[in-house]
Amino acid sequence: MRQETRKETHQPMRVLSAIGPGDVVAAYRDWQGQVRTLSETSITFSSQEFEFFKRHGIAFWAISSAPTAALLIDGGNRIENRPRATTKPMSGLAFHAVQLLYALSLWVSAVRFRATHAVVDSGTTHWFALVLFKLAGIAVHPNFHNVYWPVGYEPQGAIKRAVLRLDGLAFRHCARRVLGVSPECGRQVNLLSGGVTQFFDYRAQFAGSDFAVLARPVLATPMRIVFAGRIEANKGVFDILTMCELLAARQPGGFVFDICGTGGASAELATQITARRLAGSVTLHGKLIRPELLKVYGQSHLVIVPTRSTFCEGLPMVCAEAVIAGRPVLTSRLSNALDALRGALVEARADDPADYADKIEALAADPVRYAELVRHTASVSGQFMNPEFGLTAALERCLFGDAAQLADKVPA
Repeated sequence: MRQETRKETHQPMRVLSAIGPGDVVAAYRDWQGQVRTLSETSITFSSQEFEFFKRHGIAFWAISSAPTAALLIDGGNRIENRPRATTKPMSGLAFHAVQLLYALSLWVSAVRFRATHAVVDSGTTHWFALVLFKLAGIAVHPNFHNVYWPVGYEPQGAIKRAVLRLDGLAFRHCARRVLGVSPECGRQVNLLSGGVTQFFDYRAQFAGSDFAVLARPVLATPMRIVFAGRIEANKGVFDILTMCELLAARQPGGFVFDICGTGGASAELATQITARRLAGSVTLHGKLIRPELLKVYGQSHLVIVPTRSTFCEGLPMVCAEAVIAGRPVLTSRLSNALDALRGALVEARADDPADYADKIEALAADPVRYAELVRHTASVSGQFMNPEFGLTAALERCLFGDAAQLADKVPA
């Protein structure tokens, strides 16, 4: 395979990793101490990256955009929380300026560190800014935790389309080996690049032992439906209230919803539940630690992921949690889970709470179909508990692997 840079051939690998907005310094300390944070149900992506670096003796500088600055030096490695210029909501030119300044900041660090590779998570900066790394002889590997656009809703407007074209050029000429959490991530990148990108698919990973105590569900009345995620309008939480109203009008007391998580819309959601007199049908649990969330899953029959077309999902963690727990998933194509959960998923129309309600009612009335969906959760859950399909292995394939050996190492 063509070598991407002279550094890749002649120098020991050194990686700058631009991780998302989480506290990477705390995550590194937890990983060092083999501590699994109770607030996390999954095996964190950052810990999988650290495992990759340790396994291969790779020097690294991991940088997150967490809002509180911090720096930890561990031998030749650096772990840093580096806030952006501002955390306030931005639009227009200010947003693009902050994106580009952050890319420049990362580039300066990569050059100082003598990095040979950069792994850059989606949301870090504009992809076209990665040309800076290429010019410095640094091989760039974008890592998509979210798709570029919601399926069926490509970016509109002159500026967004211009950024799209520039990013396409970056993928075509500067970043040909790309990682991502779902097949849709790969489809979109290849569309932008004109088909020249090599995509390395992987899945979020979980400890199956956490879920071992959960019994397989049996359909009953009331049917319990769980939402777990950020409480935001674009995650569909207000659509859940509309579903609840529709179902309550048809079958009073037949359906209850458990909403787990916090977010910017938490207060408004609580207000609307009261105003719409849904307190008997909807329970807000707030942010739950792992054992508490697993208990809610264990009492449920169905997990709902009603993401709206205003949000770019990758493949939501809750989808993996649901099938490992033996619970079918109700979602639309916007979750990008249809490929991964085939047979254990019910598809509803995007942005259509009435169709979601219809699907819930139909499933509650069909125990045979429900049991079939539950049965299929076992066949699709393995990819989320097999390290061969995780980020550590994907990084090995992306940074080291021979393309001819990759065909049998992609999640089903």
